[in-house]
Amino acid sequence: VKALQLFAHMATVSVPLTTITYNAAISACSKGGEWERVLGLLANMSVSRVQLSDVTCQAALSACEHGESWQHSLALLSEYCVKFPDPDGMALGSVVNACRMANSWAVACSVLERELSRWLELDGFKVDSPHEDYQLGLQAPGLHILFQSRAVLAVLKTPQSTTEALLEQLRARLVQLGGPAVTLVSRLDLKTSGVLLLALGSSTSATANCVRAQFAGRLAVKTYHCLCSGSSISAVGSRAERSAPLASVVGEEAVPERTCVLLSGGQESCTAFLVKAFYRLQGTGGEPDERFMFVEVRPITGRQHQIRVHLASLGRPLVSDLVYGSQSFASESRWCPRTFLHCSRITLRDVDGILCRVEAPLSPDLVDALEFLRIDVGGAPTNVKVLATDVIMLCGLAPVRQDSWNL
Repeated sequence: VKALQLFAHMATVSVPLTTITYNAAISACSKGGEWERVLGLLANMSVSRVQLSDVTCQAALSACEHGESWQHSLALLSEYCVKFPDPDGMALGSVVNACRMANSWAVACSVLERELSRWLELDGFKVDSPHEDYQLGLQAPGLHILFQSRAVLAVLKTPQSTTEALLEQLRARLVQLGGPAVTLVSRLDLKTSGVLLLALGSSTSATANCVRAQFAGRLAVKTYHCLCSGSSISAVGSRAERSAPLASVVGEEAVPERTCVLLSGGQESCTAFLVKAFYRLQGTGGEPDERFMFVEVRPITGRQHQIRVHLASLGRPLVSDLVYGSQSFASESRWCPRTFLHCSRITLRDVDGILCRVEAPLSPDLVDALEFLRIDVGGAPTNVKVLATDVIMLCGLAPVRQDSWNL
């Protein structure tokens, strides 16, 4: 409201209203969820003949996404594509997510397929052309390739490596082989292991933007497994969601990394989780047993440290998490030397519409941590040991494929 008041005041004192001032007002309305005001500002721009920019359109699409106004999103996307024909995965993802939230799945699939076809044509990328297989050549010390097509590449990230170091190693290897560029489309924190996904192509390529659109549209699914401190908050097999806004802050000297805290004015954030098993660690010297909960997690949104913050906010911080579970870090780090968080699976569509699911087994250090504990069957209504074993023994690195764009 204050942004619009200032915007109106500028007109009364003869300050010229330019694309930049309109962008600022539209961005403010977008963050406030005022999508109808955004449409009014866009209409004023048209009447005043103020030129639209890509920033204007992206902010407007974001506003319509949060307002679940998918019809207006589609109209804006059509105008946006005429003015700015180059691929923009984030903009397309906003439209797809607006359609998804309105349960208009057929529309979401149609617009995604249409735009991807247009992008591939702009790039000269032929879906039916023969594969150029870089997979065997990419395998090298320190590189474990989980999956590779002409458009998507997945590697195994160990807790000792960083996302950035793996990216540079892949780029150097592809240069040696005369292969394509590679673009990071999703990252894992330093101590998180598991599937790391990349796109084969430059940051502006159709392939990279196809993957971005799926993440922005919440069509790509990342599945994590983690161990939380504390007794179970529900029975094995129970599903729940944690929705709470998040915001980033600069960490203190003791914790130099950026951390995220719960704020009423933060970004919309939602995490779905499934209780898989209970564990316990026998107390010593008369101390009570320590209890733990093994959880499968799917972040619906993708905020920094989202899983860690949401579970900590429920009083169930991840094991050995120094930032959000510091009270128990000293004791837990003796048998689990790093934060117990692993990206076990990513599911998305390749550029040819084929469903790809890439999996990574739980890393050896996390398996060792679970083996240090005992299965707690005390309050479990199902066979917990079987469930836990199924998770630990995640297998099959080859993707499961299924033709069609139906989600």
